[in-house]
Amino acid sequence: MHGGITFFLFLVETITGVLLMFYYRPTLQWAYHDMLALRDVVSFGPVLRNLHRWGAHAMVIAAWLHMLRVFLTGSYKPPREFNWVVGVALLVLTLLLSFTGYLLPWDQLSMWAVTVSSNMAQAAPLVGSDSRFVLLGARRVGEEALNRFYVLHCVAIPLAAGLLMALHFWRIRKDGGISGPL
Repeated sequence: MHGGITFFLFLVETITGVLLMFYYRPTLQWAYHDMLALRDVVSFGPVLRNLHRWGAHAMVIAAWLHMLRVFLTGSYKPPREFNWVVGVALLVLTLLLSFTGYLLPWDQLSMWAVTVSSNMAQAAPLVGSDSRFVLLGARRVGEEALNRFYVLHCVAIPLAAGLLMALHFWRIRKDGGISGPL
């Protein structure tokens, strides 16, 4: 049940996200002002933005609850262990979607979130400085980072999630439905 709710919320996020793309420009000059205009100028703009925002929170919660239910019922055991791995990947993608979306208003919270997360990536052993540069697209937090997170949020992660969801649904069907382990 939670999996179906998560999928429904993914569809809500996709529809509201496409509509939000009509009012958002991922540039340092306009990103924050577009969020303000959405709130103050666009008819039903606050409703659209809040549907997207609260839908994202609900999707994260529903995904966690779904994973908890699968774990507690033992539905991750053979023959469904591969689908558990796909589900974990989907959970990670859901969290990445939430995080990259959090950065798009490009306000002070967003700037500090990018700064802290890229500094955390820089502290990773072996690949630290390289991973920070890959995330930001530059040595400093700026427009390159905003553009990278925009593309990740609107294209790369949703496409990966869509492909993994198709695989996940196919495996559910192949493994005999959504019941517990055999």
